[in-house]
Amino acid sequence: MPAPRAKSLFGPRPLVYAHRGDRSRAPDNTIDAFALAAEAGADGIEFDVRSTIDGVLVISHDPHLPDGTVVAETTFEELRAMNPQVPTLRETVLAIPHHMFLNVEIKSDVPDGASSGGDRLVTAALAEIQGYDSLDRVVLSSFDPGIVAAARAAYPELACGQLVTSFLSIEEMADLALEVGANAVNPPMNTLESDPDGSIATLHAAGLAVIVWNANTLEQVTEVADAAVDVIITDDPTMARGVVDQR
Repeated sequence: MPAPRAKSLFGPRPLVYAHRGDRSRAPDNTIDAFALAAEAGADGIEFDVRSTIDGVLVISHDPHLPDGTVVAETTFEELRAMNPQVPTLRETVLAIPHHMFLNVEIKSDVPDGASSGGDRLVTAALAEIQGYDSLDRVVLSSFDPGIVAAARAAYPELACGQLVTSFLSIEEMADLALEVGANAVNPPMNTLESDPDGSIATLHAAGLAVIVWNANTLEQVTEVADAAVDVIITDDPTMARGVVDQR
């Protein structure tokens, strides 16, 4: 059975989470992008956590920088020298206003998640956040089921979302999320477009919140908002905020 749905994090109306900050106006996963997302009225921000070789937790979607430098094989000092805009997890959490939610996606560079160190990354990230903030505003997510399961085992009250790809059916998405004890399933927009109402209703019937990502057009945001999705992760929080507020 999944954990109880955390309504404050997943509703009651569709919430707007900025995808890596407001990347429509600033480089993604930067302090500037996070500040602009807050200015746009987003309810939360989704960002990606990785570890440098010396154990500093940083915000980076890709495993490497544009020049090919691998984050996990680089010290933080070297990384910051090459790209001063890459923030640490601490800098990110402190920069995001406390009224906003944090969708923390754990990016592991190992193939099988918890059994190869993903659990240590989860523990390090959540312990660091707890050192200067509350986990009450955190949704942890990952494509790796092992990472989600590790988070649920270590922090039973933590809100967790299982990220999924378009290769799974709606039923398979629900089964996977339930298997790891997630509160929510996080599908990409293209998996819902043929039947958003039915797909979201099926996931809700399984006791799962639905956090859709890559909803980036007016039509897409309107579609999933009308279908009672719980959270919309978008590249354009200003547009999405307008859609949701007009409903």
